[in-house]
Amino acid sequence: MLRVLMLSWEFPPFKVGGLAAHVNDLSQMLVQKSLEVHILTCSFPGAKEYEVVNGVHVHRFDAYAIPAPDFLHWDLNMNLLMEQKAIELVRKYDIDIIHAHDWLVALAAIGLKHLFRKPLLVTIHSLERGRRNGLYNDGQRMIDQIENLLIQESWHLIVCSQYMQSLCHFAFDFPQDKMSIIPNGVRYKEFNIKLSKEEQKKHHLKYAKPEEKIVAYIGRLVPEKGVNVLLGAIPAVLEKKPNTKFVIAGEGWHRKELERIAQELGLNNKVLFTGYLPEEDFLAYLNVADILVVPSTYEPFGIVALEGMATKTPVVVSDVGGLSEIIDHHWTGYKVPPDNSHAIAEALIKLLDDEKLRQKIVKNAYEKLIHVFDWEIIADQTIEIYQKIFKEWRNHWWKTRKDHLKYQTVTKRKTTQQKEKQLNS
Repeated sequence: MLRVLMLSWEFPPFKVGGLAAHVNDLSQMLVQKSLEVHILTCSFPGAKEYEVVNGVHVHRFDAYAIPAPDFLHWDLNMNLLMEQKAIELVRKYDIDIIHAHDWLVALAAIGLKHLFRKPLLVTIHSLERGRRNGLYNDGQRMIDQIENLLIQESWHLIVCSQYMQSLCHFAFDFPQDKMSIIPNGVRYKEFNIKLSKEEQKKHHLKYAKPEEKIVAYIGRLVPEKGVNVLLGAIPAVLEKKPNTKFVIAGEGWHRKELERIAQELGLNNKVLFTGYLPEEDFLAYLNVADILVVPSTYEPFGIVALEGMATKTPVVVSDVGGLSEIIDHHWTGYKVPPDNSHAIAEALIKLLDDEKLRQKIVKNAYEKLIHVFDWEIIADQTIEIYQKIFKEWRNHWWKTRKDHLKYQTVTKRKTTQQKEKQLNS
C-alpha cells in the first residue's frame, strides 16, 4: 500500500478557492482505492489537530504561530511550521510520496524532498503570471520564481489542462514528458438535488421575483474572474429579456468596484450581490439558476463550470484556458470570446429564448461529466503516476541509506522467490 503525504494550505471546511475541494475529493477517492493518504494543512479556530475524514488522515498545525507583517512573510513562516510538522509525519507513517499542491507549500515540499530523499509530485493549479496577466512587481516576480523552483524540483508534474501544460513548458522550460494532464473532477451525483416545487419557489424567491429568470455567477470577486465583463452585458440582455435577474454570489477585494459599476449602469434592481454563499445554500442556488456564466479572462481549469454542468444548468464560459477544454461549443455549453460583453449578451439571449437548446446542452454536459470528470477516473490516473514515480525512485540511486537497504532487501527476496518458483516448476 502506497502512503502519500499531501501538502495543501487550504482544506475543508477552510476554503479559499477550488484547491480545497480538489484535495478533499481526490484524497477520499484515493483512500477508496486502498491508498493511505495523509493531508497536512493549516489550522483554524475550533479545528481538530488530527482527525480521520472518510478514511483520510487530516493533520493541522498553527500557521500563525510566527507573526508576519504581510501575506508573503506569512507564507514563508507557514512553510517553516508546515515542514516542522511534516518531518514528524514522514517519520511516523513511513511516507512513500510527497504530493504538493501549488506554490504556497513549495518551500516545505522541497525541504522534505531533500531531507528524506522521497519523490516529490507537484500539482500546479494556476500560475502567477496567468493570474496577473504578467508580472508587474517584486511580489509577483517572487511568487513566479517560487513556482519555477517548485516545478523544477518535482519528480513529476500534474497539470489540470493542456493550457496549463503549455504555460509550464514555455514559461519555465519544463519538459512535457515530465508532465501529465489530469483534469479536476466533480461529485456530480451529489449536485443534482431534487427540490420540491415549494422548495424551488422558496430558494428562487431568495434571489429573484417569481417571473424572473436567474442568470448566476459564483466565485471570487477578483479582476481575472471577469465579472465586470458580465455586468457590461446586462443592459443588452434586459433590453430583450427584461424579466431576468443577475445574481453575483461570492466575495473578494474587487466587490466594491463591481457594485459601483452596477450602480453606474443603473442595474441596482436587476443585479444582486449575495456575498459569500454558505455551503448549505450553494447547491440550491445552482439548481434554481437558469444559466450559469463563467466570464473569466484567465482560468487554468474552471471547476465551477463542472459544478454548473452537475446541477444541469446551461453554462456560458469565456473561451480561455481550461474552460475551452471543458466546454464543447453549442454541445455541452456556450463559449464566447474573452473580455467581450456583447458576445456574452448574445449567448444569454439565445439560451433564454430556446428551451430545447438548453435541454440539449444540459443532457450532453452531464454525459461528459460521467465519462471524463468522474473522480474515480481521475483517481485511477493519479495512482498510475504514483506507481510510475515510485517505481522509478525505487530503482534509482537517489535514496537514503535506509531506503536503499530496504528496497535492496525486497528486490533480493523477490528474485529468490522467482528462482524458487522456476526450480519447482
